[in-house]
Amino acid sequence: MIQLRPLTAAATGLVCLGLLAGCSNEEAAAPAASASATPTRATVASTDAPVPPPTTSATPNPTTTRDLPAPELSGLATQFSREGASAFASYYIKVLNYSRNTGDVELLTSISDVDCAGCADDVDDVSTFLAEGLSHVGLETQFIGTHYLSWEEEIGEVQMDVYASRPPHTIVDRFGHTTDEVEGIGETPFFLWLKWVDGRWVVWEAQ
Repeated sequence: MIQLRPLTAAATGLVCLGLLAGCSNEEAAAPAASASATPTRATVASTDAPVPPPTTSATPNPTTTRDLPAPELSGLATQFSREGASAFASYYIKVLNYSRNTGDVELLTSISDVDCAGCADDVDDVSTFLAEGLSHVGLETQFIGTHYLSWEEEIGEVQMDVYASRPPHTIVDRFGHTTDEVEGIGETPFFLWLKWVDGRWVVWEAQ
């Protein structure tokens, strides 16, 4: 789990608020259903316009929470080399930014091993925010550099400290209202373990 993540702690107590919002959306749809329970040609015409959207679309999903372009994997980050591993570490940070700013964890999951505990924590954090109707705005953790702890070419593994910083940003609800202002963090290292699997880098662990 990347250590630059105190940013999610401020909203962990808002799960009930998010669930209540979901319940209220479902209740709001009920009157429209009862109004058309015994429709006539006239009532159908008058109730078609105000009928709210289905409940399934009332809850934000990864694409509707915030639509941003996904980060691109550079050619260097696809190479099995020290430089390639460092470039992939930079890409990993961009993917974390993307996930937290959009609520979309698919890309993060696709570059993480299924047993990566830190990756699972990041996915859970993003998913919790999504369920609560919250998202980050302006969260742009910046890659600074890497310090290699080990390079085991024969088994395709590299362990490193990744240095990054994060400027201040905000947390907003589904209506765009600011719920929290998050302070920035200066240059800070976190541990990253990568493994070369089937011709590509995979995040084996992050702490």
